[in-house]
Amino acid sequence: MAKQQVSMPAELVEAVAGDRRAALEAIRDRLAAELQRARGTGAAAVARELREVLAELEAIPDEEVSPVDQLARRRAERRARAAGGEVDAVRK
Repeated sequence: MAKQQVSMPAELVEAVAGDRRAALEAIRDRLAAELQRARGTGAAAVARELREVLAELEAIPDEEVSPVDQLARRRAERRARAAGGEVDAVRK
């Protein structure tokens, strides 16, 4: 049997090829989008994964962050909170 090819969005492919922070940010953004569509136990599972990714991102030491990146991060956090209620690991 041939393996089925899995297609990943371009932003995830690019992020995975880059650094850990970029990969986690891409995963965070994808999970936030999925959380908006998820229902029931699926939403709970996505929210749990999102919290884990946010915790991993917080554990990475801060680098110099551009104002544009700060705005993008805050926007993603607001969307995640709005989509899934409270997200405990989201902090400013």
